[in-house]
Formats: sequence, structure tokens, C-alpha cells
Amino acid sequence: MHPHSGVAVRARALAVLAALLLVTAGLAALAAPARASTDVRLKLSITWIQQGENPDDDGGDGDYFPEIRIGDGPLVRKPYVQDDVFNPSTFPDPWVFTQDTTVPDDRTTVPILVRLWDYDDGTNFGDDHMDISPGNQDDDLDLKYDIGTDTWTSPEDGITPGQERITGDGDPNFPDTNDGVAITIGIKIERLSPLPDTDGDGIYDVIERFGVRDKDGSMKYDLKAMGANPCRKSVVVQIDYMTGAADGHSHQPKDAAIEEVKRAFEDAPVDPVSPCPYPGFSTTQGVDFVHIAGKSVAEQNVMGLDANYRAARNANFSNLLAPYAHYAIFAHRLTPGGFSSGRCCEPNRGDNKDFIVTLGGWRTVCVAPGANGKLDTTPAATDAKMGEDLLVGSDRTCDTDADPRTDDRQILKKGTGAADADVGTVRDQSGSIMHELGHALGLAHGGADRTNFKPNYLSVMNYAFDPGGIPTGPDPLPRRLDYSRGSLPTLDKGQLLEGDGIRDGEDLTRWRLPGGDPLFGPGTGALNWNDDAVPDDPNRVAADINSEDDVCVLAGTDGVLTTTAVGNDENVGDAILNGGDACNTAPATGDTGRATLLTGHDDWGSLKYRAVGSPDAGAPAAAPSVNEIGFPAVLGAELALRDFYDPDVTATKTVDEPEALPGDTLTYTVLVRNEGRGTAADVKVTDTFPDGTTAEQRLPDIKAAAQRSATFTYVVPCTAENDSVVTNKATVAAKNLAGGDEADTSDNTGTAKSTVKAPRLTLSAATTPEANAGEATTTTLTVRNTGGAAATGVTLTYALPDEVYYSTALDQGSGPRPTEVSGGTLTWRLDPVEAGATATVAFTTRSSLLVTGGTEQTGHAEVAYVNANGCAYDPVTASATSTVTEVAPSRDPRPSAVWMAMPALRTAELLARVQATDTRFDGADGSAPDGLLTQQEVTAALAPPLPQPRALRTELLGAYLNLGSRRVNAATAVRGVAMDRIGARTVGAAARHARTVLTEPPGGDLTAYQQATLALIEINTGAAERY
Repeated sequence: MHPHSGVAVRARALAVLAALLLVTAGLAALAAPARASTDVRLKLSITWIQQGENPDDDGGDGDYFPEIRIGDGPLVRKPYVQDDVFNPSTFPDPWVFTQDTTVPDDRTTVPILVRLWDYDDGTNFGDDHMDISPGNQDDDLDLKYDIGTDTWTSPEDGITPGQERITGDGDPNFPDTNDGVAITIGIKIERLSPLPDTDGDGIYDVIERFGVRDKDGSMKYDLKAMGANPCRKSVVVQIDYMTGAADGHSHQPKDAAIEEVKRAFEDAPVDPVSPCPYPGFSTTQGVDFVHIAGKSVAEQNVMGLDANYRAARNANFSNLLAPYAHYAIFAHRLTPGGFSSGRCCEPNRGDNKDFIVTLGGWRTVCVAPGANGKLDTTPAATDAKMGEDLLVGSDRTCDTDADPRTDDRQILKKGTGAADADVGTVRDQSGSIMHELGHALGLAHGGADRTNFKPNYLSVMNYAFDPGGIPTGPDPLPRRLDYSRGSLPTLDKGQLLEGDGIRDGEDLTRWRLPGGDPLFGPGTGALNWNDDAVPDDPNRVAADINSEDDVCVLAGTDGVLTTTAVGNDENVGDAILNGGDACNTAPATGDTGRATLLTGHDDWGSLKYRAVGSPDAGAPAAAPSVNEIGFPAVLGAELALRDFYDPDVTATKTVDEPEALPGDTLTYTVLVRNEGRGTAADVKVTDTFPDGTTAEQRLPDIKAAAQRSATFTYVVPCTAENDSVVTNKATVAAKNLAGGDEADTSDNTGTAKSTVKAPRLTLSAATTPEANAGEATTTTLTVRNTGGAAATGVTLTYALPDEVYYSTALDQGSGPRPTEVSGGTLTWRLDPVEAGATATVAFTTRSSLLVTGGTEQTGHAEVAYVNANGCAYDPVTASATSTVTEVAPSRDPRPSAVWMAMPALRTAELLARVQATDTRFDGADGSAPDGLLTQQEVTAALAPPLPQPRALRTELLGAYLNLGSRRVNAATAVRGVAMDRIGARTVGAAARHARTVLTEPPGGDLTAYQQATLALIEINTGAAERY
């Protein structure tokens, strides 16, 4: 081989080159300015020249030299070489061309011109243009290098994409004499500079803008149309799925699940690059989740990250897409009979970023056992019992209602389940995608570490929130599907300040103490870490708040685990995890046990994007784990959240007196019991009294199965009727610990009733209907208690009619005698009168002899009473009427002297009639008046001497004796001088006149005394009567 330093160029070639340069410059002047060009460095190596025939007539080998232009670079040549077959890339001055060039914004290709010449001196009429193009009437290679596919094509030259050995087809004497001789050339084009990745997600801008294309430039995956953005990070995942199960279920991800993942990434607090150098792309905050709908894989019961998984990936996952995307399979089960949600990451692909989701067996529980752990419900239709769960049958639908007589729990509503059985709910799927993808993106169960169940790590990576998401409140409020959005303060389990909580104000968090049920609380405010009676302890407390953590032993500060797993614990990476029960392994020297400091983590700010252009493309996945969370744990967590915020308070009310008197103070006890599963807070008891008034009491929080009581008092009003019922109603209201209202209020009211027992007295009065004046009449008063309680303070009074007289001495009734006689009122104290009892009073009275026949005399009775509590009742009244009759007089009145002289005429009855008419003679003999007129008193009243007023009194007494012995009547007419003087026309009138005169002192008007006396004398002697 003979390198030559000089190169001759024919004038014809120079002219063509000049014309091309002018055209190119003109086109460049006319073109619009590039908006966001891409600068790349390309290297073209000519690796082979093989002569077919000598282009010269003198025999021997040709003298070959190349002419190359890359992009907008200059036309570059190399010295000629005389040989027939050679690899010029190995020369000391190799045929290797490197050029920095700019790719305009609207394309992905760089034009590359390759020419080959045979050098001739002037005697051979100039250099010969060799034919290296398979195209007819075309000697040059006009290549286009695609920076998106890193390959070259030239459709007009008829070469295949990336073809490295190319032979011209021979175009004799084209474009000039001796040109167009066919020759073989070898080429290789390489990109030496990295492609721009504006957003740093490892997917080159050109891929996000122009898609993943085949070497021939045909579109395979239009990532831009799928949502990729060169200025906003993108994560691409292809998901294959199992189909063909015997019962018809398919593991194809639900569209809604994919949309949930997209929304979660869309809402991520990840800043874009702004301004974006490429027009038309969003610069809002977020990450683009690009889902590539995969292909179906035949259903099989078990698939792990194993040979079957890899076979499906090899068959279905394009090598073109693989550098930029994660691969996943939605399979049935990870292990035989297991419920793990999946696993990451398959280690045999270099980037270690592929995962599997396995939701077979999920959402098949129709009815679960209650607190006793024993299923007591009988399955219906195709449902079947497995262990202590009742599962859907061949119809994949829950056909059974939980037996209400048991504490079994209804998990699926009857008639539902088919959409989710063995494949999971929308959230099961979306959450599992994000969890396993999170591992591929560098997240562990504790964010930066594998410590699980940290209350201050609000992420779907945390088993406390996998796969359901972070609760924004009690069910049915939505759960937030998310990675953690910031690093919360560290929690020291030995020095917890309850008032600090976790210092996050958006969500609920979860923790669990050893042996206890899961606890929940708001991210803002105090958290009762140790679940004691002091919800916001001002002192630091110690509590194992992530007791569910599966870590047993962690490597020490040197990062090397020296401890050997014991029992069914498992050695996984730099840790020993428990095998599903409790930890059996103690840390060896240098290693540590479970973390006591629980650190927060910013997931979104720490993601390791794994596409080929990322610095983390080949980084290891997050710390591996044993099989992921299973459905029993997920179901238990869901029920725990539902239960924690589901109090059910009941009100039971009792009263200390089922029968009560008016005026009694009733004491009501309201027993408030929490029959729910969550703590009842803000408990308020409202007592509605029988009169409609209310009273309230607040009770402290009531934990599940606990109870508290409230006491109220009420005074039964005195107006309460006998046998009326006073009803007191108590209503209890409570909230859950998040401030939400209690769901079931059907049993929040309790009532207590007391029957009122009050006295109710009736009163009746009866008397002798007719009696002659002065004769005894019998009156009977009957008091009956028709109520339900004793009447006390019973006071019976009887108001005598006018001119009716009563004295105990003359009382001939059966009694009892009045307790008090005052004026014309008789009073009896009958206390008490028991319920149902009767009290009767019978007594006699006498009318005045001065009452004329036909006169009706009505007496009025009244009974007043109270009950044992002093409640007074309206008095009850009654009346009785007796008519005064008269007999025909004997018309033989006797003078007073006769009545004095003949005491035998003065019978006791006669004296009683006189006493009833006028009591002035009672005690006339100097004895104490006692209501009974005696012979002695009459004799004393009639005995002389008879000065006034004694004379008038004597004659008045004689008139009474004549009236009482029926010798005259009060209505007997009288006439005479004396009668005229006093104006009397009847015996009764004359007697009444005398009584009036006797009220005046005799010295004042002696004449009146004399006239009244004479009038009575005329009556007593029979001189005045007119019959």
C-alpha cells in the first residue's frame, strides 16, 4: 500500500461541489431558525474497501480515497491508498471521521454523505467517481443517521437499516466517462456524545418527542402520544397479564387502576424543567406515568420472578422499548396457596427494574369470623367455607348474608364480588403497581431503609398504607394513593412526645402496639402513642409504635450482616426478617435489632429513574423483602380502620321509682355503652324530661365494649294525674375520633317510665230530706279515695245552713264527732285516707223553731287534701238539702209560769229543739254552756223575779217551749195591740223581734222591752193567735 499526500480534484468535481454548497447555503437561508436543536458528535469509520474491477485500463489496483460530509460539517477527505482489499480504519491515519453537528428541532436524523474516488493523474483524464450505491444511476451513499435509533438508513440507495457492507450496482460512465465502477465499502457510524435528557428521567428527549422507532424509522411506541414529556419526568411500564382461567377471570389491569396510577404520578410534587426548550409540552408539576398495554400470558396458578416470568418477558417485551421501560406481569399467585401481592425486582435483566403483581385469591372472602375467630354462618349457593372464612364459589359472587345471630362479619355485600374476585379491586391493583414499581425506583418499605410500619412515613411503600393508600379520613373518605411527599420528623420510640404527633396536617396515620389493635390518628395534632387514659401526655413516653415491623436484625454500621437467621426467620440482603410469626433471631455482635429511631423520607424527591440514560439505570433496586403483603393482612387493616372510627353507642335508661308520687324526685340513670368497635368521642347525653325540658351531660371518651353513665333528676309535678305515665327519654350522641358522626344511631335512645300514684278524693253528702222545725236531721258525708296513693292532710268541713244548729251534746249521728266546731262550720281531720279507702262522717243537726214550713236548708261540705309530698289538690265539694216541714199546732199555748211550774212538760226533745233555736239559755243556771239545755237551766231562766231583760227572756223561752211542743207554729198568725206596736204578724216574727230587742241594753229603750214582752205574753197566753 502506498499512501499519497497529494490529492488532485477534477474541475468537474469542483464545480459540482461548489453548486451543492450554493444550494445548501440557499436552503439554509430560506429555512426557519431552529427552536431547540440537538448537538451531537458522530463518528464514521470506513472499515472495508474491496475492489471488484480496476477502474483504470492500465491494470493493477486503484488508488482510492474517501470524501465525507457529516451533517452541517465540511466535506472532508483522506489521502488515497493503492490496494484492492483493505481496512482503512486501521491505518495510522485511519479513515475515521468525527464531527460535531446540530440536529434541528423538527427531526431526529443527521444527513451523511459518503463518496469514494479513484485517484488518477492528468493523463487519465482526472479522478474516477466510484459506485458505492446499490441505487441505479447513483454512485454516492446519501445516509441518514437517526439519533433516536442509533442506526442509519438510505432508502434511495436501497440499503437495509444499519447495513455495514455495501456494494454499488455499477453505473458505467455515470456521471462521466470512466465513472460508476462498482466497488464494496464497509462503514460504521457511532454517536460519541450522550443524547440530551432535559428532565433527567433517563429517557432521551428524542425518544420522548419522536417515540421508540425501528431501525427503518417506523414508529413502534409513540411515547409522546402516550403522555411522555421531555421536560417532565416520565416512567414507562409495560404490563402483561394472565388470562384463560377456568372460571373466566382475567388479570388484565383495570383501566381505572391504570388511571389511578397516572393521577398519582400526575399529582407528584416533582418540578418540571421550565421553560421547556420544546414547544407544546406541559411544564406543570408532576410525573408522567406511561402505561404500555402488554400481551396476555396463559393462566397458571403460580408464577414467581422465575424462568416462566423471563420467558414471557423475552417473548413479549421489545428490545427497542426495554432500555426505557419497566416490565411487569399481572399473574395469579406468587406461591402455592399464598396471598402475596407481588414482588420486585427480577435480577436477571441488568437494570433490575421489573416486577410481578399477584392478586389471585384476593377479594374472595364473603363472610369472615368475628371476634371469637369462629365462622358460624352457613354458606349459601356456591359459597364455600375454607378454614374459618366463607369464600365465593364458582360464580365468583357472594351469595351469603352473615348470620345476624352471630358476630360474623359481612365482607362482601351479597350479590357482589365477581368484578374483583381473584383479581383485586381497582385500588388493590393501582396500589400494588405503585408499591412494586416503587421498589424498582429505589424505595424500600421505610423509604430509604427497610424498617416497616413507620407512622411518620406516609407512603404506599409502607405496609400500613399498602395497597389502599393513605387515609384522608375515616371510611368512606378516599385514601390517597401516593408516595411520601416530604420527610417528616424522626420519631424516637423511647422518647415520644404525644403533643407533637407526626406534624403532618393532611392525613391519618396508623400505629400498633404489641398485642394491640391498630390505632389511628390525624397527622396534625397530638397522638396518643401509648393508648393510655392521657391522650396528650406532656411527658415523653415510650411505645413500640411499629410493632408489626418484619425486621428482626439489621446490619451494623459497617453494612455487613454477621448474624445467622434462626428458625423460620429469613436472611434477606442486609437484614434478617421474621418468617411470618415473631422474630426468633437475636443480633450478633456488630449487628443491631429493630430500629428505635423511625426516620421520615421524601419518596418523590428520592426516586431513582431507571431508564437507560439515567445515572441510576444500573443501580440496584431497593432492599429486597420476603413476599409482599398478603390479602389477609390487607383485609385486617381495612377492617381495623373501619372499626377504629366506628363507635356504636347505645342508651339504656332506668329510673329508681317505677311508681312515683307527685312531688317525688325521680333519679334517672342513663347507661351509655359502646357496642361498636371504635372509641366513641364527644359523647353527649341529652335527657328530655316529661315536661319537654332538656338537660345535657358530656361524658369522657368511651372505648369499645366499655360503658359510662349519666344521672338526671326530675320532680314529678303535683299536677300529675293518678295513673298517668311520666316518660323520660335520653338520647346519646357521639362522634368517632376523627370528629365524624356515629354511623348507626338506631339504638341511641333509651326511655324510662314511671306510673304516677296520686290521691283522688270524691265527696258525697246526704241528709234527712224532710224534718219538722227543731227536729234532728241526720247528715252523712262520705269521702272516698279513688286514687292510687294515700291522701294526707285530709280536712273535711261542713258549713251549716242558716238557722241550723249543731252541738256535739245533741249529735245523735254515728260519728266521728267533728275535730273542730267553729261558728257554723264543722271540721274533721281524717288524715290519712289510703288509696281505695272510704271515710264516713254521720252527724245530726236541728233547724231553728223559727223556720217556717217549706223552707229548704242546704249544707255545704268540702274536703281538702294533700299527698305525702305536700302536693295540694283542689278541694272537692258536695251539698245536701233538707226541707223543713210543720204539723198543725195544737193551739193551746202555755204561759211561761206554767212552763215554770210544770217541768214535766219540758221533755229532753223539747229542750233540744229550744237549744237549736236559741243558745242563750245554755248555762242559765251558772253552769258552763255545753250545747245541751237542761231542766235546771230552763228553771233558772223561768224563775222570778223578772225585771228586764229577764222578763223578756222568760217570755221568749216560754214562746220557744210553745213552738217546740207544737202548740203554735212560727207561721201562726197573731193580732193585737202589742203585735201592732212591734209590727209582728206571726209568732216567729214576734220572737225574732224579741231577740233583736235583747241585743240592746234594757236601760236604753225600756219601752221596747215592755212592748216585746207584752207581745210574747199575748202569744204565750193564746190571746194573739189567729188560726
